[in-house]
Amino acid sequence: MTIHKRIIQILVISTVIMFIIIFRLAYVQLFATNHFSKNNIDLVEESIKQRTQIFVLHSGRGYFTDRNGEALNSDYYPCLILFPFLQTRDWPVEKISNILQIEKEQILEALTASKEPFILKVDGNPLKLSGNDMEKINKLKIPGVFVHNVQQRTENIAPHLLGVLGENVEEVKRRYETQVANGNISVHSEIGVSGMQRAFDPFLISQGNSSLAYFVNNLNQPLFGFDVKYNAPANPYHPTEVITTIDKDIQKYVINVLREVGLTKGGAVILDVETNDLLSLVSLPTYNVNFPFDEGAVNHIVTSYTPGSIFKIVVAAAAIDLNLINKNDLFDCNKDLYGDGDEPRQLGKLTFHESFSQSCNFTFAYLANELLKKDDKVLQKYAKKLGLLDKVGWNGDIFRLENIAHFPEEEKGIISEDEIDLKDKYAIAQTAIGQKNVRITPLAVANMLATIARGGEKMQVRGASKIKYENGTTFVDFPIQTINDHENISRYTAMRLQELLRSVVKMELGTAHHVLKKSPYPIAGKTGTAQKGIEKKDLTHWFAGYFPADNPKYVMVIIDLDHRNGDMKTLKAFNKIVEYLHKVDSLSQFKEQ
Repeated sequence: MTIHKRIIQILVISTVIMFIIIFRLAYVQLFATNHFSKNNIDLVEESIKQRTQIFVLHSGRGYFTDRNGEALNSDYYPCLILFPFLQTRDWPVEKISNILQIEKEQILEALTASKEPFILKVDGNPLKLSGNDMEKINKLKIPGVFVHNVQQRTENIAPHLLGVLGENVEEVKRRYETQVANGNISVHSEIGVSGMQRAFDPFLISQGNSSLAYFVNNLNQPLFGFDVKYNAPANPYHPTEVITTIDKDIQKYVINVLREVGLTKGGAVILDVETNDLLSLVSLPTYNVNFPFDEGAVNHIVTSYTPGSIFKIVVAAAAIDLNLINKNDLFDCNKDLYGDGDEPRQLGKLTFHESFSQSCNFTFAYLANELLKKDDKVLQKYAKKLGLLDKVGWNGDIFRLENIAHFPEEEKGIISEDEIDLKDKYAIAQTAIGQKNVRITPLAVANMLATIARGGEKMQVRGASKIKYENGTTFVDFPIQTINDHENISRYTAMRLQELLRSVVKMELGTAHHVLKKSPYPIAGKTGTAQKGIEKKDLTHWFAGYFPADNPKYVMVIIDLDHRNGDMKTLKAFNKIVEYLHKVDSLSQFKEQ
């Protein structure tokens, strides 16, 4: 009897378990097919994936080019794509070998090692075919052999400008709730995390990839013959292309020069004076996509730092504009910053002009104190007139999107955090030479020099000129924008500042004369050395300038955040880049003739 009861119990339990399993399978098959588990897994889609081998031709996400149409973060060109089912078929590999002028064994060896569709590579690099090769091979109509334009990720030579991508399902849902619900955007789409990738994400995000696919059985053999299906998004306008303002060749040269002179922490920015367009932006150390939160993620060009004597340009502008300067005035530059001790660098008595070129601290501390007696906001006003306090990157509304910024990580500048400092003689002296609480970005400094070079006209810095559809038509235009805040320096003040900036390089005792005096382009600019850290032992060195001084074309700012006394990496790099740009311009003029 006991055995009989146990058998019945086992049968009942087995029946219940079987019923639960059947119910579960029925639920999965009939009700949860498209949203299985808390992760909303589409079982139909996943089962198709298991029986499909897919080769993605293009992710569908927008890409970036330089001002001349050169690819910056990805390229798109004809490649030979081979499918693994060719391993078990006789196919005319000799014909492909003859067209490509490579050994057939090389093709067969690559094919033998593959389990998925792949691009034929030579010496580790995708074989880039011509349009003629593409036509010849595709005319053969060999199953499993295709030549198609394929997206190739390349080295991102401007990572701090373009930014990086990441995958975040919840963030995609938050940003694109409606499009995800409509099925236009996949929750697994990559989205912009920083830089222009983040700023332009609504215009760049993939509307679906384009791919080649075929169905296979469990032995990876074709299920429905050897036909390969081409899939492409329904939207013919994507992927979009962002045309940036940078010059790829200049960008690459600047990177190499900064590394050559040993600059490891800092960067350089170059602007076109006429348009205020960004030509190059380099920040070091470079971005490491494997460690997205280390120090390489910081864009030093849009981060605020202590400017040192660069800030004397602001004091000079205010002193000139408010008629505080007499050309016969002499300043005792043997005195220290506060006027109550001796300066280690004994310069003697200097005029205002000489004080600027030799960067005399006492002169500008004295002038700042005199200026603030008349107006305690004077330094704030002139820093604003020169564009140092507000963000200077291109910003505007596009369609229904507000405040689209070309430099989304850009910081604002500050002069003083404490009103008391503006009434203290010693705090004012430190502020006058760009110490104390003064913080400004290299991008804002470059913009200031461009403003002076143009005679006082302020403009926003553009990082991109337009976004184009896949068919070549313009989707978005980023027009050149002036800054119309009615707070500009006068043309006369700009002219006087131009003279001062030129003297820094031209005059024999100017702080940049010894390195830049033989430059092929005459240079106008200002050096700056800033103390930082609690003990003020760490130094930052700047050089900001424009050239040619008599007909300004370029503005460049270089910052070394790990400066050592006597090692003028900024000036050395500046000189090399000027020489390079002079050669480029000379060659361009020769071609035009």
